[in-house]
Amino acid sequence: MAVVLGIFMMSCRSKTQYENISLIPLPVKMDVSAGSFTIKPQTPLLFSTHELEGMADYAAELWDAYLGFELRTEKDDGLKGSNTITLALNSRYDEELGEEGYTLRVKKDGIRISGNRPAGVLYGIQTLYQLLSTNSEGKLPLVNIKDYPRFSYRGVHLDVARHFHPMEFIYKMMDQMAMHKLNVFHWHLIDDQGWRLEIKKYPRLTSVGAWRVDMPELHWNARPLVNDPASATYGGYYTQEEVKALVAYAAERNITVIPEIEMPAHVMSALAAYPELSCTGENLGVPPGGVWPITHIYCAGNDETFGFLENVLLEVMELFPSEYIHIGGDEADKTNWKSCPKCQTRIEEEGLNDEEELQSYFITRIEKFLNAQGRQIIGWDEILEGGLAPNATVMSWRGEAGGIEAAKIGNTVVMTPGSHCYFDHYQGDPDLEPLAFGGYTTLAKVYSYEPIPEVLTKEESKLVLGAQANLWTEYISDTRHAEYMYFPRLAALAEVVWSPKNHRDWGDFSRRMEAQYKRYEVQDINYALSAFQVSASPKVNIDDKTLRITLASEVYKPEIRYTLDGSTPDVSSLLYTSPFEINQTTTVKAAVTRNGQLIDQVIEREYYLHKAFAANIEMEHPNSPNYDAHGEYSLVNGIRGSRSYSDGNWKGFSGVDLVATIDLGEETSISHVSVDALQTSGSWIFVPQWVSFEISASGENYELLETVMNTIDVNDSRRLVEVYATRQPAENVRFIRITAKNQGVCPPGHTGEGQPAWLFVSEIVVE
Repeated sequence: MAVVLGIFMMSCRSKTQYENISLIPLPVKMDVSAGSFTIKPQTPLLFSTHELEGMADYAAELWDAYLGFELRTEKDDGLKGSNTITLALNSRYDEELGEEGYTLRVKKDGIRISGNRPAGVLYGIQTLYQLLSTNSEGKLPLVNIKDYPRFSYRGVHLDVARHFHPMEFIYKMMDQMAMHKLNVFHWHLIDDQGWRLEIKKYPRLTSVGAWRVDMPELHWNARPLVNDPASATYGGYYTQEEVKALVAYAAERNITVIPEIEMPAHVMSALAAYPELSCTGENLGVPPGGVWPITHIYCAGNDETFGFLENVLLEVMELFPSEYIHIGGDEADKTNWKSCPKCQTRIEEEGLNDEEELQSYFITRIEKFLNAQGRQIIGWDEILEGGLAPNATVMSWRGEAGGIEAAKIGNTVVMTPGSHCYFDHYQGDPDLEPLAFGGYTTLAKVYSYEPIPEVLTKEESKLVLGAQANLWTEYISDTRHAEYMYFPRLAALAEVVWSPKNHRDWGDFSRRMEAQYKRYEVQDINYALSAFQVSASPKVNIDDKTLRITLASEVYKPEIRYTLDGSTPDVSSLLYTSPFEINQTTTVKAAVTRNGQLIDQVIEREYYLHKAFAANIEMEHPNSPNYDAHGEYSLVNGIRGSRSYSDGNWKGFSGVDLVATIDLGEETSISHVSVDALQTSGSWIFVPQWVSFEISASGENYELLETVMNTIDVNDSRRLVEVYATRQPAENVRFIRITAKNQGVCPPGHTGEGQPAWLFVSEIVVE
């Protein structure tokens, strides 16, 4: 008797039937029956049409990793009988399967994979590969799977402009995308820091624009602009022949490669080669690091700019047969357009209102050209500014607002919000992770993403094509680091965009990831173990002045070992079974064990139960509700913030000072008072100008203990925590007032120049 395995998979699991089935993404429908079929060396792999001959060869090579032998492939003549594996195209189109769906039937006498199109057969081959990975010696459970994707656009983005990645890695990613049933590769080939695509009509784009001065010793955002071609030795580009081969390889794996040719901004590499296409005619060189604001952009009033871009795009279209060409369109600072006579003339002649509409003119003009060639444009959500080109698809990255706006006016959308889809963000404790752009996007957070916003109607929802993972590489210079950032988060997004929404279950996904990690090891993927990290959630008990600590991990049924004496835990350390309380300053260290071994992801948290712990605290200016940390007692709860402003331990103040008064409850002596402040200038967060510490016995008249001046350069682009402290002893102290002076506004030259600066503070420690 068959047991249905689908949306009921999590609630009615039978160990004997399901323990060796760990498929990602989860199929739409699956029945499991008693019995098995064993693939043997003599089992023929048949293909029903010559269209699938290459697919059969691919399957034989892929399955060899777990079978230990490569099956012989041959044309199905209908005479082979039982004990066969057959790849077939449906004789009648199955509407439910669509273009990419498949059926996979494992019976006692053989296996059959079929689809309406070769793409479906390909995905059936991948599912069988996963079944083989969890069933030894080719002995497979009897299953009947019917599967098809929820979204047509299931994307992966890679930025090769900031750091060039070799073609071998791109091929490896094509294989991984196919295994994850992802079907669009968004290739970010152009940016300020490098032009990576050979254009034969404009050879200087690669002879000049593909190379920059390397400054690895400096933080990305601290590297100055230089124009020194003789020292520009870092970079690289892809030849047109390499691109053609890659596009063909991707197509065999049902992957469409969409090139991104940035405009009108993020093009300083092009302007280093052809400076006459800018408003100023300056050659500023190829930037070695971050640039902000991005003012050196294409001149929108110069017809030569459009002639250049049209010629570039003609060569691009010869290389990439994709329906879509990505034209960027993001982060264009129009300062130079405002002072450029040609741009101002264009605005006047076209009857435009301002520079925002000039950008819309720019994008629409390019769209008309591409439409005339039978192509469509896709761009970041800034292309909405000044009016959206009529046929454009919007890639919504600044949250979901751009995607919602586009869908409501009838344009198609790809969702890729930074909150869930930016894989250059940290996926674990920053102290345990390689350098990342910022943010905090765990495996579970990616898995929780829903691409269709609730505010859209049923008809508007149909305009959401899917979602995409983005990997920007400012801080990712090598392929192993790139793999670490992609995997395993790519598995989570794959299930989000393929499987039915009502199949989503984090616990079951986490269980199935155990098998996925093993597959990554076989495939030599440098995957992150961040999901195995332990998170510690403290809660203040005001009444008895204790801190209750809850430990957890994202992995399936974690075994957590911990210590309270500062020592590194091992497999014999305390086993976490329930929350525990501490009543004194304590260092908690914790880690997860896996297969009897401690995972090398030990978190360390020091909790400071000092004299002001859980004391009453009042603030003169309220903090932002978006950055409230743990609420009322956040600054006296014993928890110090990390270098990540999004770790939940920082209170944020926009444009105003911190003025906090602590009531210790009774008069006492003190020897030390400190407060932590954060600097993350890229997020407009700056350390204070100064911090003052005042004391009082009554709460009415205050005596200044000390004012500590800031010594950190507000332009320092590093993420750092600075401790401001006074060690002036004092007697008979009940009230302490701490004032941290906000920088007020972002400094000159900063992206937010003149805008309110953020001040982030965490624990105020009193000893």
